[in-house]
Amino acid sequence: MSEVSALVLARRRYERQRDKAIRAGTWRGLVDAEDARKHVRELHRIWLVSYDAIGAVAGIPGTTAKHLVEGSPLRQLPPPARITARTSDALLTVTVDDMPDNYLVNAIGSTRRMQALAIAGWPVQQVSEHAEVDWTNLKQIRRGERVKVLLRVARRIRDAHEELIQLDPYAHADAKAVTRTRQQAVERKWHPAAAWAGDAIDDPAVKPWRSVPCSIDSCIHGSQDERLLCDNHIDRLRERGTLEGLRAQRNSKVLLENIRFILATDPPIDPETEEIDEELLAERLGMTDEALKRALLRAKITIERLRESA
Repeated sequence: MSEVSALVLARRRYERQRDKAIRAGTWRGLVDAEDARKHVRELHRIWLVSYDAIGAVAGIPGTTAKHLVEGSPLRQLPPPARITARTSDALLTVTVDDMPDNYLVNAIGSTRRMQALAIAGWPVQQVSEHAEVDWTNLKQIRRGERVKVLLRVARRIRDAHEELIQLDPYAHADAKAVTRTRQQAVERKWHPAAAWAGDAIDDPAVKPWRSVPCSIDSCIHGSQDERLLCDNHIDRLRERGTLEGLRAQRNSKVLLENIRFILATDPPIDPETEEIDEELLAERLGMTDEALKRALLRAKITIERLRESA
């Protein structure tokens, strides 16, 4: 009699476990695979965690995790619509923090956190001391020169960011170094922590808020408001009805650049006329409709010409 194959033995063992669970009333059978598929896909896409690593933590073959997301192109099999509840539960519990400390993960979140700390004014030396990470390594990460970082380093940067972003750097570091760090960060057009919602800071596919260049050169804030103004300027707009003339930096050249930016990236279109909605455009610029018209008249240019140049 031929020896029973490992596949047959595994199938019999599965059937015994299933029958036992059915009798106990704990059998869940197959479940929708979409939640587990989305979770595995995000781990792989955002953090660059391999399917083999995900499978190792979940206690399943890496090929199973890959098949769940990509199917089997060579065998012309699509991703499964349903998987066992046990497999789904195991995969859904896996997080990037389950990987070993020396595992290499996507550096994008670490880069964004370091840049946000720079916008807040934290010199890299202070971050280095707080995170206990070599400062030359942190400088490379902050400049975006690293594609991957050790998970241990990513964790330390994340923890340092969560703590330091709540503190005043002027109370913990040299004032000149803080001011210089802020100025350099603004010049490099880095984004503050508030530019990222929730865990979006780690997702390379997520873009920061869009922001019209602020009329105040030293302003480091962006906006989640539809008018693309920071909270400070929203309050000032409510008080005065316009931001025009707030500071000398608010000149016609800057205003025209702001208009071109909006028209090129997200023009406010009136759905009825399919033309530029000048009132909404004025709101986004932080001024009234009348103030916008006066500014365009002084500059001797029209919205249509600005739209063409954008």
